[in-house]
Amino acid sequence: MSDTEPDTAKKSVTISRVKLIALISIYAAPLLGAWLWLGYVRSNEGAGVSVNGELIKPAVPVEDFELQNASGEAWGVDNLKQKWSMVYFSENECNAACEQSLYNMRQVRLSTGRRMDRVQRVFVTGDLHNMSAKLEQAGEGLAVVGGTSEQVTSLDAQFRAAQDGMPRCTDCIYLVDPFGNLMMRFSPDLDPKKMYKDLKHLLKVSRIG
Repeated sequence: MSDTEPDTAKKSVTISRVKLIALISIYAAPLLGAWLWLGYVRSNEGAGVSVNGELIKPAVPVEDFELQNASGEAWGVDNLKQKWSMVYFSENECNAACEQSLYNMRQVRLSTGRRMDRVQRVFVTGDLHNMSAKLEQAGEGLAVVGGTSEQVTSLDAQFRAAQDGMPRCTDCIYLVDPFGNLMMRFSPDLDPKKMYKDLKHLLKVSRIG
């Protein structure tokens, strides 16, 4: 064996390690960015860091659930993944407060501009047939989903349990991250510009979704 063969082998191993590290970094960096931002915000609340929504601490993974969309297709936790999801619950009607929340969600999503495809709006209802017909003009990016009373109540109970210890919030808009974690809520009286500001930060620091 020549003296150059060990050197060549070492170089090959080094190059392989560099490629592996680079590959890991590509996937880990966006997630790390989100964790760093959330960690920084949580550790500096009240110290000038702008958080307009209420962080759910710790973030809670949404467990599997069974709903369907207006076309009758199954709609579950996997549909909450890959994108940032703004989720709103309504019973069998959409009153003035509901309409305002849906409008705010729509405007916030549109305001994200080129990042808009990374955000979806989800409307969960106990009257899927009627509500999907009424909301068909609500704009692109709105997923109207529902199921039996028990199915909708079960998902709603998950969201409420995740807020254990927090004041009850009626008509809140919830934010689920692309890994399916419920991590923030926005009160219905919050200025949508402030909701957009939080979402903009998350989209900026993380490429997930």
